[in-house]
Amino acid sequence: MGASWFAAFPEDVDDVFPSIPEMADDTAPHNSTLSYASGRTWVVADVSHSRLIVAEAGARRLALFGETDADARRLARLLDRYDDVDGLLAAAHALAGSFHLLYTDGRSLYVQGSASGLRQVYYARRADTGGYAVSDSVEFLARLTGAAPRVEMAAWGMVHPGFDYGLTEGTYWTGVRRLPADQWLRVTGDRVERSTWWSPPPSDLSIHDGAPRLRAALDAAVAVRVATADGLSADLSGGMDSTSLCFLLAEQGAAFRSFVEQTVDPNHDDARWAVLAAQEMGRAKDLTVLRPEDVPGPYDGIWDPAEGLVRSVPYGLGEPYTLIRNRTRKIAMSRIFAATGATVHLGGFGGDELFTVAPSYFSDLYATSPLKAVRGIRDLARLRRWPLPSVVRALARQQSYAGWFEEQVRGLHLPRPDTTGPTVGWGPRLRTTPWTTPAGVEAIRSLAHAADSGRTPQAATRSVHTSIAGHRIGGQRLGPLRALMQHQGILLSLPYMDDHVLEAALAISRTEAQPGRGFKPALRAAMRADASKTALSRSTKGEFSMSVHRGLARNRKALLGLFEDSLLAAHGLVDIDRLRSTLRDTMRPEYETNALELTVAAETWMRAVADRTTDRRLTNGRLA
Repeated sequence: MGASWFAAFPEDVDDVFPSIPEMADDTAPHNSTLSYASGRTWVVADVSHSRLIVAEAGARRLALFGETDADARRLARLLDRYDDVDGLLAAAHALAGSFHLLYTDGRSLYVQGSASGLRQVYYARRADTGGYAVSDSVEFLARLTGAAPRVEMAAWGMVHPGFDYGLTEGTYWTGVRRLPADQWLRVTGDRVERSTWWSPPPSDLSIHDGAPRLRAALDAAVAVRVATADGLSADLSGGMDSTSLCFLLAEQGAAFRSFVEQTVDPNHDDARWAVLAAQEMGRAKDLTVLRPEDVPGPYDGIWDPAEGLVRSVPYGLGEPYTLIRNRTRKIAMSRIFAATGATVHLGGFGGDELFTVAPSYFSDLYATSPLKAVRGIRDLARLRRWPLPSVVRALARQQSYAGWFEEQVRGLHLPRPDTTGPTVGWGPRLRTTPWTTPAGVEAIRSLAHAADSGRTPQAATRSVHTSIAGHRIGGQRLGPLRALMQHQGILLSLPYMDDHVLEAALAISRTEAQPGRGFKPALRAAMRADASKTALSRSTKGEFSMSVHRGLARNRKALLGLFEDSLLAAHGLVDIDRLRSTLRDTMRPEYETNALELTVAAETWMRAVADRTTDRRLTNGRLA
């Protein structure tokens, strides 16, 4: 079974994409095709893990692709009620769930993703015919248009996931562009236009007023999954995010199995909290504790001395899989979920970004109330061992987003400080990996200053920007994981990344949810009436560093084998001797461990692309 995807085309599709009629084969497993009034292909989709709902009114068509409990009659009523595009798309977006919107008036094609960034939209132009295609799959568009891989993007991907969203609309393939999450795309003939459709709501509701709205959005999000899934499973880590979702599932009477991971760290307490939560919701018999010996560990099964890159489950070519250290583990876990009869697995991804207000809130506050900001951040500074004078200096900078961006680009090559200073700006302090070469640094800077890079924050204030950017970065990074799990028959479903949940969380005052006001106070208030009192009292979070370090030690030879004849090194992006030295080192700081994962992801992407394409630039090229 493969991963779901869609592609949409302009009305003159047969002229600009002659191969599309061959793809529009409804007899193929899980394929579905929608047509214009002329009979020409409008949308081709694999619906193995997504619903494709459509309504027609003359030449007009409205479709939803993804997780939705809407039916064609409901969409037909929207077509009947709204004549204007903005009104129609806004009304369709108001439906619960997580989905792409597709619309045509018979002349133009409109495509809209999700504000959360989970439902990405990409578009590309075919050079020989000038026609555009739109899809949620970079790989599909790259194959369709004959795009070449952009080797320099591998350097970009090794910096930090937080350096990506909002800074470039480019992808890892020439000519394939990413649409910003707050815009919709219009394609008419050989022209594309973009329009902004979303902006964050004002953060002006008290928790008292905002919590019921948040709860209603969460109830609706979970209800969509309960109504449409053939079988359900869910993460139950014992933390607030996953536990809240499980309580909502139980409250709605859903049958589901829950899972928690136990690690090699004896101090890791997720399983203990999960058992307590399962008992409180009356679902103790439905909880499975996955022990370390039940599933592969970090970096297991990526490289084999005889086979090379292990491809028993294909690698996606769209972009590197930046969560790669647990790739084999997630494959095994997905098969366990599927064996219970589940087709949809709920995860709590996105909860941290929504319900944990970043310390940058105090920089926003400093602009209007300096003394209040300094008083408010004192306890947090003491907890994180930030010297108060350095905190005050950081708050007083009031740096613009453009200034922060330029500072990061200039300082990419600098050594990482021994201590972490106050993180009260637009994002983390960014550095290249210790093994990135000067050529790699310059490649990153060139991309950062290219025509498709941006200088616009995701919101006007730092703390809201941080929440939205984190959500959108997560939405993009989780794409390869969701595809991987779909290959095992499981859709990873993420209710916290539904737009209505995002909007309800952002609408709550940052002041009432600021750091130091308790652990995730907005979610706690939304779930207070009937969720686990045990889970609501937890303020810890499971930590996996011991498992990661043991996985690196166990797989050191395999990882050294992966970087034999390294393509990253062949293109001058990494200092292979420095990288090998780090791999052999048994003690390394956390940032190097994270940088290693991004580097492994980049190397495996380049190898997978080189093996499955005819573009030889990956195997014998070198950056100037």
